[in-house]
Amino acid sequence: MAVRRFVCLALMLGAALCAQGQPTNDIDLADSAWPIYHANTRATASSSTLGPGTAESAQTVRSLTKRRWRKPLVSPWTVMAAPYPDGTQAVFTTPNDGIAKYAIIDGQLEAVDFLPLDRKFFDFDWGILLLNNGWGVATEQKRDRFVLFGDVHSGPRSPIEIKGEIVVDRARHGSLSAHFSVTPDGHLITLTGANKLLAIDIAARQIVATMDLPAQSGTPFHNSFPIDERGRLYLSTQQQMTAVDWTGSEFRLAWSAAYDMRGPGCEDVPEDRRPRDEFIAVARGKTCTGSGTTPTIIGDTESGIVVIVDGHAPKNHLVAFWRDEPPADWTALPDPNRPGETLDRRVAGVFPLPLSSPEGAGFTAENSPAALGNATIVAQWAGFKPKRQSPRGVQRVDWLPGARRFELIWANPDVHFNGVPTIACARPENCQAYGMGRYGSRYAYTSLSFDTGVETGRIDLGRSDQVLDQGNNHAVAADGSIVYSGRHVMVRIE
Repeated sequence: MAVRRFVCLALMLGAALCAQGQPTNDIDLADSAWPIYHANTRATASSSTLGPGTAESAQTVRSLTKRRWRKPLVSPWTVMAAPYPDGTQAVFTTPNDGIAKYAIIDGQLEAVDFLPLDRKFFDFDWGILLLNNGWGVATEQKRDRFVLFGDVHSGPRSPIEIKGEIVVDRARHGSLSAHFSVTPDGHLITLTGANKLLAIDIAARQIVATMDLPAQSGTPFHNSFPIDERGRLYLSTQQQMTAVDWTGSEFRLAWSAAYDMRGPGCEDVPEDRRPRDEFIAVARGKTCTGSGTTPTIIGDTESGIVVIVDGHAPKNHLVAFWRDEPPADWTALPDPNRPGETLDRRVAGVFPLPLSSPEGAGFTAENSPAALGNATIVAQWAGFKPKRQSPRGVQRVDWLPGARRFELIWANPDVHFNGVPTIACARPENCQAYGMGRYGSRYAYTSLSFDTGVETGRIDLGRSDQVLDQGNNHAVAADGSIVYSGRHVMVRIE
């Protein structure tokens, strides 16, 4: 998404409001490599111009979370603000009880401030994004509101405060979820527990359009949704992928394609399982959880695809759907689980991943595929607390537009990435995939060559699980370092 300059609309909002930094309709994401979870609205978890060449050293900073629930926990998602004029950069994360601000100053990560919020643990208030006016957006599901937050005064060591709120009427629209993003025209889009999409004018702090999704087209707990350059949203559930267009004033159903994300043997698992029960099943590595992964957008609107990893056993599949209409000569693919039957014609490809298995020591699909160009990187999830002998495996699978099929480029069976992989490039010809994992009694951070899958760097992170990520991807800073939130500390990789 191109970043537009923040312009105060004095005629609309008044000069006084402009002086206070009031949001306007000229809204976009902050001008950084990682202003939203999954890096961008396409959910590619990649930065094509920044990043360390290899993983070489690590720094840890104690978490600012103050929650008194067992031990402090840090949220999965870490986002980056646009650099300040002096080159320093703020880092934000949203743990269970509020919003934490850190800053990269003189090459070091510093803890800055913590803004408490009223949250319940199983509400999963993990979503966070940063806007181009310096404000951020997070949720407080207990009160069904979006919280707008920002610096008290501009600067890396400034404390943060609540700038405003956007309240969602639960009785009319359902409970708020942690899944939200921004359209190309600057509207905040969110999915509620009533299976409803809401479009919100951030400046006016008003809901301007709603849409009741078709049965089984959206699930508010498990996965977020990407938005492409024309404003098309892609939502997954256990039984289908659905595309919805945002026109600037209303939602329109674009298409819906059937696909069994959970796979055979899951017929007895309730599709409406409570979020808490679903969360526990995921944490324990049970099969038949969720709706696959957050989808990832690849290519252009006419010939591009949207991909997801399903939850099938014994192997997960990388599954592609045509973003626009399938090619006129496209023939429906055979269903790998039902001999003699075919898949929905919109399914563009189904590829069994060699190193992503939910059975045995493995877990069902949770790691969203990272993408750079037509290439995807998929890693093996091992739960919120991986065992000593965690399942390993990272693989690169490319989409070949001319051949209309997937191709395995490499598969590394020796590396464990426990979260969504991060892709970044020190130079165009030197791209890497990054992630942390467990190796026996110790944790390590590893970088792999994007081209070959060969390990290029590894940092020993010690024995303490304080450095363990929670299934997240890792945010790339302006100085080329990577920051992620562990269970009890923030970790910066150089």
